[in-house]
Parts: sequence; structure tokens; C-alpha cells
Amino acid sequence: MRRMPQQYANPHLRRERDPRALRRQVCLLVSCLMLAAGFVLAVRQQIVAVEYGYKTEALRRERENLLDEQRRLMLALEERSSPAQLETAARGMGLQPARAMQIDVGSSRPRSPALMGAATTGSVLRR
Repeated sequence: MRRMPQQYANPHLRRERDPRALRRQVCLLVSCLMLAAGFVLAVRQQIVAVEYGYKTEALRRERENLLDEQRRLMLALEERSSPAQLETAARGMGLQPARAMQIDVGSSRPRSPALMGAATTGSVLRR
């Protein structure tokens, strides 16, 4: 059995580069970069989805607040335009309820002043 020395004195030998190894390394590097870019893109999309969720929830709360305010304002408007409130406001302005002789129910032609004074409550209601 012939033994080979552990170290060779090879100062004039040059190592050849393996072109397949370089291609494999470049392919591996590109694949890893694409995989990392995919992860970054997926994380970014998840962050954007969460932000949209927060914005949607804020808009939903604002919509509910606006609907509550609209209901409250409609109720206040209905209370203010009720006949009792209108009568109180009219009396506060110095207005008085209409009398029967001031109401012209039937005809569109003007009545003479003599007939206006002769109208009674019963005749106005019968028209």
C-alpha cells in the first residue's frame, strides 16, 4: 500500500472554475431573492388590509353617529313643528287664531265685504 503525503507542493497548479457551480449559485440567489420579495409583498398586503379594516370600522362608527344625530334632529324638528308648539310660537309673536269669517273655503272668486261679515261658524263648516 502506497501512501500519499497529506500536503502536496503545487505552486504551479491553478484551480479551474466550474461554470455549472456559478450558475447554480446565481439561480439559488435569484430564487431566494424572489422568495424574500414574495414574503415582503405578502406582509405589506396584510398590513394594508388591516389598515383598511381600521378605516372601515372608523367610518362605520361615524356613520352610526351621524344617523343618531339625524334621528335626534328629525325628532327635534317634529317636536318644534307640532301644532301646540306652533300655536305657542305664534302667540309669542302676537298672532291670533283665525276667526270663522276670515276663512274662505269654497269659491276662488273674492267675496264682497257685506257677505264676509254675515258668515257664521255653522255656515262655514257646512261648505
